[in-house]
Amino acid sequence: MEEKDVKITKKQMIVAGIIVLVAIILLASVFGGKKEEAKAPIVKVEEKLPVQEENKVQEPTVEQIEEQKVEQEVQPIEEVAPAPAPTPQVVTTEEENTEKNIPEVTKEVIEVEPQNSVLTFETTTEKALNYQIFYTVEREVWYDASHVIEHQGEAGSHKYSIVIPSGKVFRIRIDFDSNPGKVTIKNIYLDGTQKADLNNFDEYAYNQIDAKDKNKDGSLTITSQQDDPYMEYLTPLLPE
Repeated sequence: MEEKDVKITKKQMIVAGIIVLVAIILLASVFGGKKEEAKAPIVKVEEKLPVQEENKVQEPTVEQIEEQKVEQEVQPIEEVAPAPAPTPQVVTTEEENTEKNIPEVTKEVIEVEPQNSVLTFETTTEKALNYQIFYTVEREVWYDASHVIEHQGEAGSHKYSIVIPSGKVFRIRIDFDSNPGKVTIKNIYLDGTQKADLNNFDEYAYNQIDAKDKNKDGSLTITSQQDDPYMEYLTPLLPE
């Protein structure tokens, strides 16, 4: 009886060992699978970029060159802002002449000596005229080439002062060049040593004058297309 019990006990022990072993194997397989699942490596997918060789210059393709040309043509032209205007500087006439090395222009001052006379008058003409002033220094009536003063005038309205180198003037005549056209004259005076008002146009003799008109301002307009037009003051300026 004891031996049978012992055999049974051994069998039981063997069976129990087998069961325990199977249980251990099952448990190991279960926990091992979960562990492998938990520890499964994460696979990282990395994009492989093309390896560029350092310090290697790539030549542009034909398409890239054409695209660069198109971009350069399409680029807008930058507007350049205008430079600020320089501040104007006031330069006097003397400073300007000094910078340009131009001698300063001075107005001509007519000095009338005691023995001289001056004939002044104003004219308005369509063109420049060469005026001739004839005068006599004695009681003779005739004019000669030794007693004439020429003065080059300009077109437009001007006032002239012509020096007569004599303290005594008996008669006087004003010539208006050749073919003067229309001339307006006024404010005729003799000044200097001898003084006289010569604005009475009825006292003149007229030569080769085509037309003459007195104006409201006291001036006289003459018209001539001839060679020797002049007006001569008939009344002697000094008693004979």
